[in-house]
Amino acid sequence: MSSSEHHNGKAGVRRRGLLALALLGPAVLATAACGFQPMYGNLGTNSIGTAQLQQVDIGVIPDRYGQKLRNLLIDRFYADGRPAATLYRLETTLTASEQKLSIQKDATATRAQLVVLAPYRLIDATTGKILFQANARSFISYNVLEQQYGALAAVENAYDRAILEISNEITIRVAAELGRKS
Repeated sequence: MSSSEHHNGKAGVRRRGLLALALLGPAVLATAACGFQPMYGNLGTNSIGTAQLQQVDIGVIPDRYGQKLRNLLIDRFYADGRPAATLYRLETTLTASEQKLSIQKDATATRAQLVVLAPYRLIDATTGKILFQANARSFISYNVLEQQYGALAAVENAYDRAILEISNEITIRVAAELGRKS
């Protein structure tokens, strides 16, 4: 390769980079100027969604997995600790069912699917009016193991993953609804 070919190769790369910058620069500036702001994220405790989520009282959810879900929601909603007074109340319940998949000739299953459903509603704490209601669902597959401890651990892990998915979905949807109201 001659030095002129090497020089032209660098210039071509440089020209393409400048062209990409010229095309993408205005798009980036337009997005920044449109007022787009993430609902919640790593913006600290001053982000829109974080402040609104702190105005929601999370009701008690029955059973062990309900308690786990409530604790995850508390961690997400109350970044600065629990508020003294709230404007909204979140009520939810959990139901779970297991479906056996991959049935062998001896009628034992080697795979199963956990289906967890969490109907929830956001209620105005002052009026008692339902502002928003929806269902969060999670479908988690897991292996059915022959060893007792392994089987119990697989089921426990499936429930934990389902509860985590549901807490994420509820957080996003409640934050979106509160963002729509402001």
